[in-house]
Amino acid sequence: MRITIDFMKLLTTGSLGNFTGGETEEEIINLIGQPEIYTPERKSYPAFVIYGDLEFRLRKNKIETVVITLNNGTINMPNSIEIKNFNGGNELTIDFIKGLLSENGVSWTLDSVMSDQYQANYVSDKGVHFAFDLEESGVLTKIGIEYKLMANS
Repeated sequence: MRITIDFMKLLTTGSLGNFTGGETEEEIINLIGQPEIYTPERKSYPAFVIYGDLEFRLRKNKIETVVITLNNGTINMPNSIEIKNFNGGNELTIDFIKGLLSENGVSWTLDSVMSDQYQANYVSDKGVHFAFDLEESGVLTKIGIEYKLMANS
């Protein structure tokens, strides 16, 4: 099964294709295949299931966070995932993302705790985290999606 992720929808809504949050490690592997890197959960660290630039972090065997890293404007994804509406990340500047979110009625705020002179971090009201490399003209380098686990998880 091929998973399609609409990159612009991901930025504005946090929607990551078939993933809704709370999926188990087994469900991720069934959908995507064997990860390149797997690190089991420890007391103070989540489990990491990593496919190229796509990283799932799980606690109590449920997706807690998904992180996508952009390397020089590209994203390395497994063959089972197709990304549409992504033309390269070099145009994904702070101003571009701010405009995109504004056009879609999404607000965001600076995360001053996680930001410094080298990196600016923002979080949208949809729970999408954006990290920009200020040394590289404010280009987007990471996207994080935090999933709220259900109370009975």
